[in-house]
Amino acid sequence: MNLNPLTRFRKPKRDFTRVAQRFGCQIDGTLVMIDRMLGYQGRVVNFSAGGAMFRPKLAYLMDRRDIPVALTVGGTEMFGRIMRTTPDGFGIRFDEPLEEEQLLALLANDRTRKESDEIEFFVD
Repeated sequence: MNLNPLTRFRKPKRDFTRVAQRFGCQIDGTLVMIDRMLGYQGRVVNFSAGGAMFRPKLAYLMDRRDIPVALTVGGTEMFGRIMRTTPDGFGIRFDEPLEEEQLLALLANDRTRKESDEIEFFVD
C-alpha cells in the first residue's frame, strides 16, 4: 500500500511512440508565425515526416504553443503548428505529413549530410 500523498498529484507517464523516424540536419530556413506575420530566420535541426525542430537565430526564445506557422526550406513551404518550445527551438507538427520523396528532397539541402548516409523510413 502506497502511503505517499504526493503520488496522488503526479500525472501518470504517457506511453509515446514516434511513428516516423527523426533525421538530424542543419538546413537554413524561415519560419513565419501566421497569426502575427512575424518571420524568423534560422535553421532546421531535425526533420521527420510529421514535423521538424526549428532553431531561430535569436538568443532568446519566447514560449509559444499552438500557433499556426509556415516553414520554408529550400523553396518548399510547409504549414503546421508550434507544439512546444524548448532550448533547442520550436517543435513543429505539420498539418499534412511529408511523403518520403519530399523528405528526401528536403534532406538533400543539408550540407552536413553525406551521400553515403543511408536514410531508412518507418523502421520497426
